[in-house]
Order: sequence, then structure tokens, then C-alpha cells
Amino acid sequence: MSPAIELIGVILLPTAVGYALLGSFRGCRWVAEHRRARRFLAAEPVTVEPIERLAARMRRLRAELEAMETRTDVPAKGVRLRALRGAYLDLLRDACERLDVAPLPPGDLVPQAEIYRAEAGLRQRGLDVRETASR
Repeated sequence: MSPAIELIGVILLPTAVGYALLGSFRGCRWVAEHRRARRFLAAEPVTVEPIERLAARMRRLRAELEAMETRTDVPAKGVRLRALRGAYLDLLRDACERLDVAPLPPGDLVPQAEIYRAEAGLRQRGLDVRETASR
């Protein structure tokens, strides 16, 4: 072999070994985290929130959402409204799934008509989210 090829091999060999070691460490870490996550998910019992507690949380969030929409003295009102609406939509989707009401469309940009439709479906099943929330 020519001395130039040997020089290139000597220069590149430590770099290749270093990358191989880093890749093996990262691969081992990924495998360990994956096993730990699977073990954690398998060992954790699934608990379902009682529908009464879900309804109380929905009423509270609905009241907070309505109060926030009418206020003008709130800094970062848009961000707070988006967060409240997202939390309310998550609970509304959960309630719709548990009470066999037609689901809401995915995402956070749900038309108000769809929200009213889902609330009416829940009301027909005995869950009224527009009642006054107890604070």
C-alpha cells in the first residue's frame, strides 16, 4: 500500500472508532430507556376517572372559559383562552368517548357549533356541563 493511503487510514481510524463507541453508547441507552418505559407502562394500572369528577372539572373549566372571554384586564388573554379551551376540549372529547357521543374533530380549532353539538349529546346522556360550577 502507498504511504498516503496508510496515512489517511491512520488519521480516520480513531475518528471511526470514536463514532462507533458513541453510537454503541447511545444505542445501549436507547434500549435501556425503551425497556424501562415498557416495564413502567405494563406495571402501571389503568385508572378511570369517575364521571362525576370529570363532569365537575368540565363545569369548572367551562365557567373559567366563559369568565375569561368577557374580561378585558387580563394580560396574555389569547394564550390563556387557548389553554383553557384546549383543556376543556380534552375533557369534552374524553366525556364524548365514555358516553358514546359522536366525537369532536381533532385539533384545537374546533368550531363552536361542534362544541355545542357535543354538549347537547352529553346533555341527552345525562351530563350537563353548562350547570353552575361549584368553586
